Amino acid sequence: MKIRFFFLPLLCLLCFACGDGGVVSVDQDDQPDFYRRHPQDPKTGRFLVDSLGYPGNQPTDPVTGEIRPEPVRDWTYVDQDSLPFGSADLRGKVYVAEFFFTSCPTICPKVKGQMLRLEEAFADEPDFALVSFTVDPKRDTPTRMKTYAEKLGIRDQSRWRFIYGDKFEIYDLDEDYLSIAEENINAPGGFDHSGYIVLVDRQGFVRSYASGLDSAEVDYLMKDIQLLLDKEG
Repeated sequence: MKIRFFFLPLLCLLCFACGDGGVVSVDQDDQPDFYRRHPQDPKTGRFLVDSLGYPGNQPTDPVTGEIRPEPVRDWTYVDQDSLPFGSADLRGKVYVAEFFFTSCPTICPKVKGQMLRLEEAFADEPDFALVSFTVDPKRDTPTRMKTYAEKLGIRDQSRWRFIYGDKFEIYDLDEDYLSIAEENINAPGGFDHSGYIVLVDRQGFVRSYASGLDSAEVDYLMKDIQLLLDKEG
């Protein structure tokens, strides 16, 4: 069932660590709200800044109650060069994903500014990649997205892929990435989308996320990216 807009913020505040037996409710006034995406120390309740859990509504073992995280579902579409590209091409890499459309009049330019920051910050990391899924494939053809990417000034389009695929499949895929992507004639540009930048590990599991509208959150996300890059395989 599709996650609705009003339900997602509550869902995404939950962050689980495998086998920690749950989280402890304590005041964390001395820690940024961003770290609520992280697991908590089961004894002190403090959010662990040097450890990543599995944010979102992950399944649990019906007997033990332990979290059984699942990776993002497999997908294969085409990129801005009209070449096949999919989740299998990202295995072994740390990557960030977001959902957008080229004619977006509101949040997309701001989110792209933060994505450009990430591209620059990790330019020397061969195991880092970026992925942008269009939610408007009717208009956002690969050729149009190629032009869009060139205008953005992306340095290496082999590391930053713009993905064109079936509209309804993309709208389902967004759930795996803790994002919103759906048509809404009352929304600016005709689409609702969250503006989240979502971090995925080398095995395809979502591990963290940040609002692409908040540069301070993206600063913290950079630390999470580095945590995953420092882990081998």
